[in-house]
Amino acid sequence: MEKRSVQRLLASLVVAALILGAVLAFFAWEYRAELATGYAQARAAADVWLRHVSPLVFFTLMAVLPVVPVPVSPFYLGCGIFPLPVALAGILIAIPVNFAITYWLVKTLMKPLAERLLARAGKTIPRPSSDRNEVLFCILIRVCGTPYTLQNYIIPLAGVRFRRYMILGLPFQYIPAIAMMLVGDSLLKGEAGKAILGIGILVAIGILAKFTKDKLTKRKMAQAEAAQDA
Repeated sequence: MEKRSVQRLLASLVVAALILGAVLAFFAWEYRAELATGYAQARAAADVWLRHVSPLVFFTLMAVLPVVPVPVSPFYLGCGIFPLPVALAGILIAIPVNFAITYWLVKTLMKPLAERLLARAGKTIPRPSSDRNEVLFCILIRVCGTPYTLQNYIIPLAGVRFRRYMILGLPFQYIPAIAMMLVGDSLLKGEAGKAILGIGILVAIGILAKFTKDKLTKRKMAQAEAAQDA
């Protein structure tokens, strides 16, 4: 396709997106009262369910559902409804159980589906050539911003051993999970101090992840250049 045709296509898509956005904004404004009512009802229903669900059911769902691309953040926020010891115990158990289930499924039954999902997401899966590269690979995947479920697909498909997959994965999930649990708990109880603490931890995690990603990416590029020169 010629460059001019591509530019026209992109311009048409931008115009169409702006028109669609304007239409959606108009209807949202016109029906803002109904939307607000619907949101309030949905929030109330979720609150009722959360306050009546048993910890066993909640943390079982937390361990199982993220095997497929189900967002894990709502579980982290929602587990603040339980007493702190129960919430912490649930997090400490559910996350490794999810890791183990995902690893086993990706290595066996879900391998074709996992490969298709990664291909659709534009992800390639290099195989680390040494133990050192395997460690760097696992850490880079965990801090690069890839969705949680895809992280747990990529690492087994790259041939990383189960023990290393667990050891290098759990800390990267435990810390944000506990921080989000504190935020969710504080939002339910109206405790501003705990909310600020949780948000501060999440911001610090984001900054540290960005720093780590940049450093590991530079190291990887330096290793690639050294290999080419050799």
